[in-house]
Amino acid sequence: MAHRLELVALALPAGLAPESLPSPVAQFVTACWPGMSRAQLLARARSHGLRVSLRVRREPGPEDVRLYALVLVTGQSRVELLAHVRWLAHRRGARRARASRPPLRDSRQRGLF
Repeated sequence: MAHRLELVALALPAGLAPESLPSPVAQFVTACWPGMSRAQLLARARSHGLRVSLRVRREPGPEDVRLYALVLVTGQSRVELLAHVRWLAHRRGARRARASRPPLRDSRQRGLF
């Protein structure tokens, strides 16, 4: 059975300060939202001029969540983020799932980084 991936959260590895992220990576993280599909995540990274790789990590994640290494490369910089991803069962013969859309943002809200 095929699975559909849904982003739950992005996290920085221990010892990496948010201020040390290159500008395109910080903009990419700001543009992400919970519920993004794998295709949306990869397309969003490429639209910010990043080369991207998403690989499963060996350590177990919280309940119903798997940990992935999201490696982003821009120019000479390489940043590895932790992506918390939920697997959703893909039923055979079911209609295609609607794409997740970004939530409306309040203009008064500051960026995370």
